[in-house]
Amino acid sequence: MIKNNVEDKVTISGSHSSRFMREIRVAWAIATKDMLTYYTKPAALMFGILFPFTLFLSFSIGRDIPLAQQIPMLIAQTLFFASSSIGPVVIPMERANQTFDRFLTAPVTLLSVLMGKTLAGIIYGVGISIIPVIVGVSFFGSQIVNVGALIACFALSSLAFSALGIMFASIPGQTPGQVMMPLNFVRIPLLFISGIFTPIGDLPTWMQVVSLLSPLTHTVELARYGLGTGGFFGPIINIAVLGGYAAVFVFMSVRFHILNQRKE
Repeated sequence: MIKNNVEDKVTISGSHSSRFMREIRVAWAIATKDMLTYYTKPAALMFGILFPFTLFLSFSIGRDIPLAQQIPMLIAQTLFFASSSIGPVVIPMERANQTFDRFLTAPVTLLSVLMGKTLAGIIYGVGISIIPVIVGVSFFGSQIVNVGALIACFALSSLAFSALGIMFASIPGQTPGQVMMPLNFVRIPLLFISGIFTPIGDLPTWMQVVSLLSPLTHTVELARYGLGTGGFFGPIINIAVLGGYAAVFVFMSVRFHILNQRKE
């Protein structure tokens, strides 16, 4: 009897492990497909690369700030826009092509699909945002003084912002513009309360409280800690807040898509 119970537990544990590994393989396959298909689409290039770089140049040119101190601002903007742009580009286009629906009729779970989309956004955001780091270190005298803070910045921010994009992509629509419009109503205001254009220490007290609630604030600060240009709230608070937002956005993205599928 005891032997049979042990064998049953081992079998159940093995089945759960096998199922988990299958979910990971499916998610990676979906992410790879999205990388090959959608990374060079005009909408992804415009909202993920051109928009943050153009915005950065428009607010940085002519300001009396050394370029080495502006690199963390560019890192934060590219992570924010690039990571959060893939889901709102991919999912509406796949709805229009009925690819998204075919995923769900196949032996693939919604969780696997969303994991793959989120992973594609993470890789896109990190890949784009590494470029400012390389350029800053190679040409403008930036120095990586805290590797842990920089890794936390890339890992937590890309996850949080990619999940944010997936969450907004639950809005019914078959074109990226139908999702990007409401998403930008959230993204653009965050730029002005997150210490990118105005240091948080120079803001009034009530604005400092508001900036504490912005996930982008903590991306900027971790990038600054990583490159040795300082911060306001401290890396522990930055990591805690970003980690909390990442968990909330992942949960809400899955929840909203489940509710959307039930309505359909």
